[in-house]
Amino acid sequence: MGELLGEKLLHCGIYDDVDIIIPVPLHPFKRWKRGYNQAEIIAREVGKVLRKPVNASLLIRKRYTKSQTKKDALQREKNVSGAFRVRFDYLLKGRHVLLIDDVLTTGATLGACALEILSVEGCRVSFATLAFAE
Repeated sequence: MGELLGEKLLHCGIYDDVDIIIPVPLHPFKRWKRGYNQAEIIAREVGKVLRKPVNASLLIRKRYTKSQTKKDALQREKNVSGAFRVRFDYLLKGRHVLLIDDVLTTGATLGACALEILSVEGCRVSFATLAFAE
């Protein structure tokens, strides 16, 4: 699926100036429990197609957040507010970041991630997901 997303992004041309791809991170406990991060798998496939580096360690989820599946938009925003942190911000300074997640529902998670990334001087953020919920 990530390869298909990568092909779509490649052909639309609007992501040509992306410098780095970052997947939405899982909390370490959730990643351990699940065994993988689906956003990272997608991001790595997109990175291969776009020939862009993927770094899953520059953005971390610094606190555990509850599942968002039964939350409304406001609850989702509150749940992820302040949950993310950029590591090694000097590596992102002045860069165009492509943030990857599996599904966009309300945008709360991607928004919280983007706010953190945009705190880095000169950084720009675009995002792509495999699906969106109505």
